[in-house]
Amino acid sequence: MKKRKKGGKIVQELFDRYDRILSGELKKIDIPGNKEFKTYAVTNFRGGIGKTTLSFNLAYAMCQKYMTLFLDMCPQQNFTSLLLNCTKPYMGNSIYDALMEKMMGAAWQMEDKKLSLRVQDSNSEFRNGETCYFIPGSSRLFLFPSQFYSRLNEYLGMTSSGNGEKPVSVLLKILKNIIEEQVTETKTEKVLIDTSPFFAGGTHLAWAASDALIIPVRVDEQSIYSLELTLEMLYNPNSDFNIWRERAGIEEKPTVQAIIMTHCGWNRQADHQIDSASRMYIERAVDISIRYKEVFTTPNVVDHFALLSDFHSSGRISGSKAIPINNLIEGRQHRIEGRKVEVNRSVNRYKKELEYAFNLINC
Repeated sequence: MKKRKKGGKIVQELFDRYDRILSGELKKIDIPGNKEFKTYAVTNFRGGIGKTTLSFNLAYAMCQKYMTLFLDMCPQQNFTSLLLNCTKPYMGNSIYDALMEKMMGAAWQMEDKKLSLRVQDSNSEFRNGETCYFIPGSSRLFLFPSQFYSRLNEYLGMTSSGNGEKPVSVLLKILKNIIEEQVTETKTEKVLIDTSPFFAGGTHLAWAASDALIIPVRVDEQSIYSLELTLEMLYNPNSDFNIWRERAGIEEKPTVQAIIMTHCGWNRQADHQIDSASRMYIERAVDISIRYKEVFTTPNVVDHFALLSDFHSSGRISGSKAIPINNLIEGRQHRIEGRKVEVNRSVNRYKKELEYAFNLINC
């Protein structure tokens, strides 16, 4: 019973902070954690939770402060479509080409074109920020896991390379090396990776390349389960991620800097209150996170939570029109699939919520 009371008090801190955020006290709230993170991966082992919409809006916020490199590691390529502001398949060099060139050497040659594209050249919404770049995704990333793990197992039996590094380590660091090369070429300061909901292949490499993870969690049963799977993969020494890390002799691994609860319902009867169903899922997410507190940047895991409302029409407009929610104007109408959709007044609340979420990763 005492433990439950203590947990309830911890969760209440989160809801009290949410009230302060919506009351305009954002600048008075301390942000926890290391301020030196450079590379972030947005990750969770479930689709349909608003991950790419979140990545897109975080990308816009990062662009306001930093020259940033964005990377699409999801074969669905939704992040690429938003940054390109185009739904047609991208036909140039992609992250898949860069990975295969690293892995296959002379057997795989990329076209003589730049890998990183300037965001401002394709999405005008980003023109008021710092110059940012992105590496497009590819549907061929669906094929990558089988190719990657076949090569990993092949490398496992090899002796160390000339500089003493294990061949498995060389392979696990190919994405990290691509990112470092592109950061040098584009002179960017930060990196944000949108990952696939499947761990194998691209997401595995994204974790190996990242300093910190951002985990979106929708307020539903499957998302709570996937949160536990995600934290377990990072924590458990016998997970695929940690087994391969040990085989490679890689000591570092990412830490969890942000758990961002999405699609939280709004209690219409009281200001700044989450509805009871959403509250229940948030409490469960906090309880699970406390059990895995060792993988968080700081021991007080509730400090790493942010709450986002169900964005309704604003989220639909943002995802369909490639417009960051911060740039949506209350009352303005947009045509989506032949229908007019209006930005309602709740967009002003959404902007405050997103600002706090960004502050959690703002270094």
